[in-house]
Amino acid sequence: MTEEPREGLRERKKRLTRETLAANAQRMFRERGFDQVTVAEVAGASDVSVKTLFVYFDSKEDLVFADEFSLLGQIEQRLADRPAGTSPAEAIRLLAHDLIDGTVPGDDDGGIVAFARLIGENPALHSRLQLMWERYEQRLAATLAAETGSSPSDPATRAAAALLITPFRVLTSSDVRGHIPDDGAATWIDACFTLIEKGLPG
Repeated sequence: MTEEPREGLRERKKRLTRETLAANAQRMFRERGFDQVTVAEVAGASDVSVKTLFVYFDSKEDLVFADEFSLLGQIEQRLADRPAGTSPAEAIRLLAHDLIDGTVPGDDDGGIVAFARLIGENPALHSRLQLMWERYEQRLAATLAAETGSSPSDPATRAAAALLITPFRVLTSSDVRGHIPDDGAATWIDACFTLIEKGLPG
């Protein structure tokens, strides 16, 4: 059995610096709002220079999306681990509930509802969010294609990927988010996935 290469001291330091920057930035954004926090303040709270911050992140917006593929990884893992007979929609619906309830290991920032609140009404963050969802759909289409033996560009496969991401995508949109109380997100998610189940094969 081949052992994974051990993380070197330099790599570990770089990883920890990036994680510290992202954690401090997101904490400050949640406390004060994205527009009220400067990059210099994030750098100062992390004991690095602004120049160093931009070595790790290309923009202030990227600090919000430091872990943008974390949810996608969780979705792919749930699909891979789902019991026989469980549809993709049901597997992802259960994940959505766990995210809302805050019971996903390693997800300590309040889940999808808190992330949506962090995005707020900032136009730059909304544009970045739409790019993230597009990347999710592309990756999920590839995952479904590998499972079914189809092509990621097959209409049914690509549409299925888009539908499975839709509840998350719409829940984080400003026009919908403002009409869903925090304790109503689970009910809203259930209603979405019920409709999706009717439109997708098992």
